[in-house]
Amino acid sequence: MSAPRVPGGTEPQPEPEAEAASAGAAHRVAELEAELAKLNATYLRLAADFENHRRRKAQESEEQARYGAVALLQALLPGLDNLARAVSHIPAEAKDGLAEGLRLTLKQLQEALASQGIRRIESVGAPFDPRLHDAVLTVPAGGAQPGTVVAELAPGYQIHDRVVRPAQVSVAEAGPEPAPRKGKGTPSPPPADAKDAAAERSPN
Repeated sequence: MSAPRVPGGTEPQPEPEAEAASAGAAHRVAELEAELAKLNATYLRLAADFENHRRRKAQESEEQARYGAVALLQALLPGLDNLARAVSHIPAEAKDGLAEGLRLTLKQLQEALASQGIRRIESVGAPFDPRLHDAVLTVPAGGAQPGTVVAELAPGYQIHDRVVRPAQVSVAEAGPEPAPRKGKGTPSPPPADAKDAAAERSPN
């Protein structure tokens, strides 16, 4: 029901209590909207943090599955080196049970490592790569290309794309540059005495 009109056509003025209630409601709505925006920003930040945490854990799990054998390999390498060294000293013609057993044991160990993505680094004849090789010695190149690995002192290993131990190698180095040879048609400079004699004979 509408408010009674005042004689003379003047609209009734709103009561002060109604104005205060309307202003209070508008203020409360603004407060709620600000609080909602704050909560929404907090939710988005927490959701982003959780997603980053999930991705980090997934990456750590993947790396653990891919490179988890690194510590075990590092512990096994000295024994593997000794076994390979012992097998290398067995004469090729030796066919007794001990010799064949050592050869078979080494082969099985190498195959087991290969099945886990562990492989020996290729060295001899390859260009020196500081990521894969540790240059212990440098030797005259001789017939080898300078910068080429000419001997392997200790084998290196890597698991997938990560180097566990670089190979210790000797590398061919370039020799000193040879002195330039004089051409056949190039005259030798005259000795100092000849220069002095020619100066005395020349007219002033």
